[in-house]
Amino acid sequence: MIELTPTVRRSSRLDALPVAIIGAGPVGLAAAANLVEQGIEFVVFEAGEAVASSMSKWRHIRLFSPWEHLIDPASQRLLEKTDWALPPAEVAPYAAQLIDDYLGPLAGLEAIASRVRLGNTVTAVTREGMDRTRSAGRDETPFELRLVRADGSVTETSARAVIDTSGTYATPNGLGSNGLEPLGMAEAGGLVGHALPDVLGAERERFAGRHTVVVGAGHSAA
Repeated sequence: MIELTPTVRRSSRLDALPVAIIGAGPVGLAAAANLVEQGIEFVVFEAGEAVASSMSKWRHIRLFSPWEHLIDPASQRLLEKTDWALPPAEVAPYAAQLIDDYLGPLAGLEAIASRVRLGNTVTAVTREGMDRTRSAGRDETPFELRLVRADGSVTETSARAVIDTSGTYATPNGLGSNGLEPLGMAEAGGLVGHALPDVLGAERERFAGRHTVVVGAGHSAA
């Protein structure tokens, strides 16, 4: 019996393409730092107009983990080549401090800053020329990413690999325990928030003197 070996159609473009990182938050920037050290080309697509844009919405919240568990080793090695100072290991910082004292300086390094594309939302990821019935050589075929820019224009780009670090902040679970939004949510949506509002600062006026219902029993609810 003759065994036939499938022909793998490897794109000659694959090795020349960058790794695409979706999201310029703590994990996305750490991934970028590690790729810098490995000498692998990459590009970071961030939907916001600044790095860590989701985290910036809860700058007033203290993290549960101290600095020693928050700083990526590769990122630290890159930053220590500058005048950056390592924060106290045992202190748990506020989100504002994590952004200002770590993520901002990291994203500002030329090796990373030159590869960050702000205002670019990745809306879809697929494989070049692949569909549900054509998948031979899929693992050797470049990825295609569809992007929506801040001005509303749509474009596409290719990548050798994709690292999704977009997080869940902008895509919260439904308010109902079954994962669905409650009936009437569309009408009451303006009264419901899923994040961690700054009730003592920027959003004090919205909550002062009013009754608030907290749904959930996790750390954020507490």
